[in-house]
Amino acid sequence: MPRLPLLPLEQMPEKTRNMITGGKSELSGLNINKMMAHAENSVRHFMRLGNSLLTRAQLDARLRELAILRVATLCRSHYEWYQHEILARQVGVTEEQIEAVKQGPDSPVFNDLERAVLQYTEEVTLNVKSTDETFNKVAKHLSHREIVELTLTIGFYNLVARFLENTEVEIEDKN
Repeated sequence: MPRLPLLPLEQMPEKTRNMITGGKSELSGLNINKMMAHAENSVRHFMRLGNSLLTRAQLDARLRELAILRVATLCRSHYEWYQHEILARQVGVTEEQIEAVKQGPDSPVFNDLERAVLQYTEEVTLNVKSTDETFNKVAKHLSHREIVELTLTIGFYNLVARFLENTEVEIEDKN
């Protein structure tokens, strides 16, 4: 049971309501956005940043989703895991990798870059700053832009996990 009610669509400003319900993506109308709509001055900016990380980044979508699933695991964010497990499959993350993400970066199902991204994600999530060794492993494979996008993704989805867990947003009823 959510700690706060989802904001009813009819109580949202028109711009917010249109952004939440009018998107072309299957992600439009998500409960997280209906909960976030309580913060009227922030919700649209929050959604824009999330959308840019999901659709306009140069960072490979598979790496992005591995990082998000690792954040969801470390933060024990069930809703975040549920939504991004779906997206991970859509972008080609294998079932073995999805399961292995729960254990950490050391699984043989990951290549060197994937292991580095998962280790970086873990360090940034748990320690705020990664070690030089881990950062350098990531930097060996990714451009400056991709490193910035990866770091923004990790930070954004840590925010998302904390928001979801503290408001107890429930997974959408698919009926």
